[in-house]
Parts: sequence; C-alpha cells; structure tokens
Amino acid sequence: MVKHSDKPVSGRVWKQKKECRTSGVIADKAVKSSFEKKMQLKRQKNNIKELANQILSERAEKAEAKRKQIESNKKRREENERKCEIVQTITNTKKLKKIKKKQLRSIQTR
Repeated sequence: MVKHSDKPVSGRVWKQKKECRTSGVIADKAVKSSFEKKMQLKRQKNNIKELANQILSERAEKAEAKRKQIESNKKRREENERKCEIVQTITNTKKLKKIKKKQLRSIQTR
C-alpha cells in the first residue's frame, strides 16, 4: 500500500502535517531582564494606574456635581410653581361633604 503525501488518510485536508511531537520540541530559555528594567516597568505601570484612577474619579465628581445641580434646579422649580399658585382656603369643612368626587380629587392638603 502506497501513501500519497498530497492528501491525508483521515480525509481532513485542512489539518497541517506535524513535523515533530510537542515533547520533542526544545524550549528556548526566556531572555532575562535586569532588575532596574523590571523596577522601571513597575513604576510605569503604577503611574498609568494612578492616572487612570484620577481620570475616573474626576468623571465621577463631574457626574455627581451635575446630578446635584439638576436636583437643585428641580427643587427650585417646584418651589416657584407653589409660590405662583392661586390658593383658596376652605374654612368651612362641611362644604367638603357636599363637593363631588372629581372636585375632591383636585383638592390638596398642605
């Protein structure tokens, strides 16, 4: 029986033929960097982290300030609306019993 090198026996043509086993591959030793370089990289990483944290905190402060401003504007608007309302006090409470239900819904107690 003759094997053809152009097509594998399994029929899986998309798989590449391995040259050697993974156990046979000799791993190269990693290039060691000096202690000064390691410390310099560590300092750079810390500086980047600090800068990122600073930017995030500034964003959070801006968002908080904006939220407080919106809240105070809303509160001021409501106070102004209450000031300009026309209010009629009901002194005789017996009138409340005679009033229709629709009118009772519109009455507000303060």
